[in-house]
Amino acid sequence: MHLDIPTLTLVSLLMGISASIGFTSLMIVLHTQRVLRIWVTGIWIGTLAISLIGLRTRIPDGLSIVMGNGLLVFANMLYLKGIAAHLGLPWRWRWPLAFVLAYALGIFWFAYVTPNLGTRLLMGSLQAMAFYLVYAYLLLRHGEPDIRTSCRIAGGVMLLNGLFYLARVFLPADPGHGQSIMQAGLPVEATYLIGILTGLASYFALLQLVTERLMVDLRHAARTDGLTGLLNRSAIVAEGRASLERCQQRGQPFALIIFDLDYFKQINDRWGHDAGDAVLRHVSGILREITRWPGYLASRYGGEEFVLALPGATLQQGVEVAERLRWALAHSHARIDDQHIPVTASIGVAVAHAGTRFEHLVRQANEAMYRTKFDGRNGVSSADLGDAQLMAADE
Repeated sequence: MHLDIPTLTLVSLLMGISASIGFTSLMIVLHTQRVLRIWVTGIWIGTLAISLIGLRTRIPDGLSIVMGNGLLVFANMLYLKGIAAHLGLPWRWRWPLAFVLAYALGIFWFAYVTPNLGTRLLMGSLQAMAFYLVYAYLLLRHGEPDIRTSCRIAGGVMLLNGLFYLARVFLPADPGHGQSIMQAGLPVEATYLIGILTGLASYFALLQLVTERLMVDLRHAARTDGLTGLLNRSAIVAEGRASLERCQQRGQPFALIIFDLDYFKQINDRWGHDAGDAVLRHVSGILREITRWPGYLASRYGGEEFVLALPGATLQQGVEVAERLRWALAHSHARIDDQHIPVTASIGVAVAHAGTRFEHLVRQANEAMYRTKFDGRNGVSSADLGDAQLMAADE
């Protein structure tokens, strides 16, 4: 088979259709992945653009040249939007859309007003180069630690693609081509072939980004409480053990806080389980808001019971954090519809000594919490001070 530009365009089209169908199937399965929806839209639009460009001489030039190239750069913009969303970066439509419009007008000018195929090829190479280099910059510069591997691989692929389109700028078209890209000669044909390969590499790079993000999300879901977003019981035990061990190796203290919401069953009985869920989310928000301890671990330990681990904190520092938490809960209300639901907590604090295991520390803090309940709730007790309640409720 002779690899002329019409044939290569057909191969590129078939590859685009295959990628579109494949990514669409993946999107149907992973329907919660918003970024994947953006990329699938871009792939379909890019495939349509290749179809229009490949139908040159069979459809009006306005559709083939202007709309085809305009859709191609619009697809590149969607890939950029998807990468920005994947990395959690802000996105504004104005400048990218202005670039798409300016590019389409430029293609129109050099197709109809002053026809020049060489200039159109140059514009196409420059816009592709610019997009690929921006993709590479964002992926290599802003890849989060959890997804850094796929970002580096994808960023490397995008960088190579950008350098390829930079080199393509300097390849001449066949002088006898007239104004038809289908007769542009061997150098352009070679770049079309390489472009197909780089496009295929880009699809695999996007697939790898989606795969690693999915793996990270699954690991996060396995260690996170779905209602509050805090660590679940198994995660706090595993991470608490590791954190306590590090503190003991460095000779640092380690404080643990356990608190249980007062009369939570009555909240469920009076306002319903939706109100109970609202209270739990409210408490987790307060917990995040008032905890400013470096490296802290927070967990919904079970039901209405929460655990807060403070690596490096002494008993007194742990009690101070616990009292701030108790005060913040007692002076705030959870809301559901028009209802304002008061929330208080009984809190126990313990600090690790040499050789203390994490599970033993949890039991100590738990015993202190039950002393708080026995003494009237809405207070803070320490495991090290016996039955003495350190801080009374401040109604």
